[in-house]
Amino acid sequence: MSVKTVFLCFGAILLVALVPHRHGRADPPLSKFHVGEFHYARIKYNPLPWWGGPYQQNIPPWAHDYPRADRNFAKILAEVTQIRCDSEGYQIVSLDEDEIFKYPWTYMCEVGYLDLTPKETVTLRAYLDRGGFVVVDDFRGDAALDHFVIEMHKVYPSRNFQELQVSHPLFQCFYSIKTLDVVPPYARHLKPKFYGLSDEKGRLQMVVNFNNDISEYWEWSDEGWMPLELSNEAYKFGINYVVYALTH
Repeated sequence: MSVKTVFLCFGAILLVALVPHRHGRADPPLSKFHVGEFHYARIKYNPLPWWGGPYQQNIPPWAHDYPRADRNFAKILAEVTQIRCDSEGYQIVSLDEDEIFKYPWTYMCEVGYLDLTPKETVTLRAYLDRGGFVVVDDFRGDAALDHFVIEMHKVYPSRNFQELQVSHPLFQCFYSIKTLDVVPPYARHLKPKFYGLSDEKGRLQMVVNFNNDISEYWEWSDEGWMPLELSNEAYKFGINYVVYALTH
């Protein structure tokens, strides 16, 4: 089934209505694969030593919104696109290990606390060079962005991020996103921006949701804490990211 056909069939679906109502945190799912299924992973990394300790009940910065956001997104992705995606098709992978190479699409958050080791730097570079796609989300403020740029210069010293416009195919490949002037779930005085990192041939390797947190909308979309239309928009961005990564 083509992407266009899927869009016509499912584009009008009310996304949040598809999310099951569940409570509580869950243990990370065991790694499991089934033929023909799409699996993605959340990237675990070593945070800066001063990252905050008791902040968010000792949850490390890379794990914010896990597992509710990941579980809800996997459910929506499968229902809307008909991509075979296990409802527990999300994993945690470390940049210290080669497990990441099993996943074409990965998610990383709170990169203002990122502190790449030499091993993590080599692994992340190899992952991106081999065609992996990374979504960076849930961080805000110029200091955090500047720090992330420095960390990524460890990976690619000569590459820089470019601000993306709504006309980029990333935002038009499944849902036709009309505007990037979106409302973040908190810190609403800050303006979200979208940045991309591409290789020498122009292939987009990474999208960066700056001053934004689409996974916060995913996490609480089954609780009614967030406006329905904003949660739906957050899902549209995530779905486009997956479809783009799998078709480019």
